[in-house]
Amino acid sequence: MKVLYLVNQYPKNSHTFVRREIVGVEELGIDVVRVSIRPPANDLVEAADREEAAKTHSLLANGSKGLLAPMMKVALRHPIAFLRGVKRTFALARNAERGLMVHFAYFAEACALLRICRAEEVDHVHVHFATNPPLVAMLTKALGGPGFSITVHGSEEYYRAVSLKLADKVKDARFVAAISRFGRSQLQLFAKPEVHDRIHIVHCGLDGAFLEQKNVAPPTGNRFLFVGRLCQQKQPQVMLEAAGLLKQRGVDFHIDIVGDGELIDVVNAAIQKYDLTDSITMYGTVDGAEVRRRIEASVAMLLPSSAEGLPVVLMESMALHRPVITTFIAAIPELIRQGVEGWLVPTGNATAFADAMQQALECSAEELKVLGDAAALRARERHDIRVSAKRMTDLFEHYVPKA
Repeated sequence: MKVLYLVNQYPKNSHTFVRREIVGVEELGIDVVRVSIRPPANDLVEAADREEAAKTHSLLANGSKGLLAPMMKVALRHPIAFLRGVKRTFALARNAERGLMVHFAYFAEACALLRICRAEEVDHVHVHFATNPPLVAMLTKALGGPGFSITVHGSEEYYRAVSLKLADKVKDARFVAAISRFGRSQLQLFAKPEVHDRIHIVHCGLDGAFLEQKNVAPPTGNRFLFVGRLCQQKQPQVMLEAAGLLKQRGVDFHIDIVGDGELIDVVNAAIQKYDLTDSITMYGTVDGAEVRRRIEASVAMLLPSSAEGLPVVLMESMALHRPVITTFIAAIPELIRQGVEGWLVPTGNATAFADAMQQALECSAEELKVLGDAAALRARERHDIRVSAKRMTDLFEHYVPKA
């Protein structure tokens, strides 16, 4: 079986979980074609991602002008399918978040994707994220291309479900993978009951770099770690307000911040506001080896998010025997139990976040080891990429018609 994986941008520093899944299903005998709508990110820090970039087709490698030739070929060689695709484009654009012109851009991308599907003899298209890539897959199907499936991550897909026409995408897909029970419940909320049995749970997975590590030192010291995009969903300003409260209490601590994003100026302003210059180190974007070093140097991972799917960085930190301090939202409580693998606090509550950080610092070495060992066991039991890849492969085998 040959499956084409379609992502809006792949590879990308924050999409390691997609690479792990692709490698996992390939190891189980699935032939994978990689397609990114936009060109791969040009700031890739992982050698494995740079290798993936060399294997990946990009629909917009030559810009929008590069879509003209495939669109004309479809129109000339398959005029009836072309008209069917145009009709479907008008239907999808009706009452959509983005207008007709944007949907015709998706249609042009679908013509380019169709060309790849036929050249590579693709049996099925699998899409990660339910934003614009499923529209391209839907239009490719309307043009006579293969059927498709979607992995929906959240949280963006859920709070924009109506404008993204999530119900239509789920209905048109052969099957849909949710990354958590919470995610499946949200999809069932918007999708019609008759398609609920085609919505399955497939967890994001960790590979041997995290699952097979021996003798990881237990957490010690007073350093915390935040890894993630500096954006509204991650709420880094709440973490910094909590840090300010700790400083007022006279608590000795340090926070390493790994990541970049649109709130960088907000973060820098908060560091100044709460007089945290000596308590914060900003690392920007780093490779996986450095993230691992930062995790191992920390006493706990911090993630004060207000909107999430299920953050992979929590799984990675837990697999390295680090407890986490995070918020009680979305699917996070499926992974982390209060007082077992770490601390769960109400979102947006800087005082509660500061209290949890202080409790972590006041834990004995043995208490931290117990938390860290429980975290590692939980991550390994629930997020082994070998299990997730087998689950995905089984779904392909079940839903994709035999040639």
